[in-house]
Amino acid sequence: MRVTSNMMFNAGMTALQAQQQELLQAQLQSSTGLKIQRPSDDPSGTFRDLLFSADLSGVTSLKRTTDLAAQRLENGDKTIGVMHDSMMAAYELAMQFSPGTSANDPEILKGAAISALGIYQNILSIANQEMDGVPLFGGGRTVTPFDDSNLKATAVRVQSKGTGSANAAPDGFVPTVADGFAPPAGQTGSATTYTIAPSGTGSYDVYINGVRQALPVSPIARSGMSDYLDLGNGVTFNMGGTLLNGENLSFSVVRDGAHYKATQTQLFVDGASTPSTVDVTSGFSAQITDSSKWQDLPLSVKMSYQASSGEYAININGIDQVPVKAKAATIGQPSYVDLGNGLTFNLVSPPKEGDVYYFEVVPSYQGGKQDRPIQVSGGRTLPGNVSGAELIEGSGSVGRDINVLGALAALRGALLRGDANEVGIQLARLDAGRGQTSDMQSLTGVRSTQMDATNSMLATDEVSLQSLKTGNSEADAFEVLSRLQKASQSLQMLTGVERQVLNMSLLDFLG
Repeated sequence: MRVTSNMMFNAGMTALQAQQQELLQAQLQSSTGLKIQRPSDDPSGTFRDLLFSADLSGVTSLKRTTDLAAQRLENGDKTIGVMHDSMMAAYELAMQFSPGTSANDPEILKGAAISALGIYQNILSIANQEMDGVPLFGGGRTVTPFDDSNLKATAVRVQSKGTGSANAAPDGFVPTVADGFAPPAGQTGSATTYTIAPSGTGSYDVYINGVRQALPVSPIARSGMSDYLDLGNGVTFNMGGTLLNGENLSFSVVRDGAHYKATQTQLFVDGASTPSTVDVTSGFSAQITDSSKWQDLPLSVKMSYQASSGEYAININGIDQVPVKAKAATIGQPSYVDLGNGLTFNLVSPPKEGDVYYFEVVPSYQGGKQDRPIQVSGGRTLPGNVSGAELIEGSGSVGRDINVLGALAALRGALLRGDANEVGIQLARLDAGRGQTSDMQSLTGVRSTQMDATNSMLATDEVSLQSLKTGNSEADAFEVLSRLQKASQSLQMLTGVERQVLNMSLLDFLG
């Protein structure tokens, strides 16, 4: 087969164009750093790049979320630590001025109330701490958790005859069921229904599943607490007041897992078939209206009953108020004391001479039930910071049901009244509040550790995915340089060959 100069020239041009294409491809990879310039270069590699990019974007987004959550939890942990130190300072302050110490002069105690107020204000500020405009303990809401424009009264505590410790005041009309309860023989339904009505002799008729019991039940007195009825079979009933003629109370005992529990007590008036809307389960309690405005917050209220006059001596933040009498009860409701300016106090049973009641008025929690959960890998979520309801008011499974602001307000009130004995009875409550903040700090610390571990795993995943994406789509610099050099040399060689072919063709033409 004869090889002509034209065939050699065409073959050289084809090879030259191929090397130019290779040089252009290598130059593009060198300038962009990408191995794949278009999907047709490597379809499977392009698909892998899409998968790696989607996974990397998701992991990067989650990591940003956990970064912020970890910062919030870390700030929350440090903030609660400061709160715990403040509660320790409050406990030490109470120890310093409790009975038996050298600093029991009333004027010295009143001066120390400034320190108690300072601790209170510090903890209130901590509870409202924000990060990026969002409260740390707001339960996922942006409103200020604790504000003086939204007030509440704390649970009432009572001292029997003004001596000893202050205990939780008794409830209203509330039944209690012991573990040994057993439904009456022959009962067919799932609930045992009790009805209590005045008998007219100071005792009460009891109906069980509609059957009147043989003998009325008389109230049993308890010192410092309301009377109660023993209904037999492990069922007792706290008398939160006195029933009027025509009224009766009803509740049921139902199964609760392996045990039994009582339903909420309902009031029926004058033979009505539907219950009254009056809540008869609330006991000694204080209420404050939404429109109420007070100066010198927080308030520490002390009420002492004086049987000789039937009046209540009232002291608010160390200032004696005008004595007041309880107002008569309306049907189905307890009598109450009007403290003025929207503040009232319900009485579920007649007090005894010298009984002393304590409560405080402090800001009420306005946030959400819980912080927003943090989305992590695998569709899982982790909890954020504790809420102000848990931290300050002691709600939830970890809380100790201690209102920390109320405990500090009570300490301040006792100091303002210059009463060392009253200061002494605050010690247990302050210590429980300190323990509550410690528990919350431990809980937040555990959550912070979990978040850090999750964040670390996400960071590892991010690096791994980035490496895979880089290896799949980015060009190898050394390999690209090698190709550039090879293509350049090939072009030089092919150009020389083409020149020789053209020279030979020219000589043949001239010859």
